[in-house]
Amino acid sequence: MEMRIGNQPATLKPTGQSADMNKNGKLRKACAEFESIILEKFLTMARESVPKSGLLDGGFAEDMFRSMHDQEMSRQMSREAGMGFGEMLYRQISAQYPGAAAR
Repeated sequence: MEMRIGNQPATLKPTGQSADMNKNGKLRKACAEFESIILEKFLTMARESVPKSGLLDGGFAEDMFRSMHDQEMSRQMSREAGMGFGEMLYRQISAQYPGAAAR
């Protein structure tokens, strides 16, 4: 029996990806986001280690801008090569919990 929706036959089209591949991508994305958080903390700590001169300090608005800037820089860095933390974390999780990449 053929299932129909309106006049069109209801068929499933192959996507070219298995569900495991999509879940594998989710683990990779989570690892990259975690790397982004670590990089953001590094950038923030590095910025705080530089003494302020007092001449051009912009107060709250500058602090907010710097925070958003650090956050975006860390995202860009983790999307590109990053420092490799995300990839190392992905490999470690995949090796210790083979089913984790498939969840």
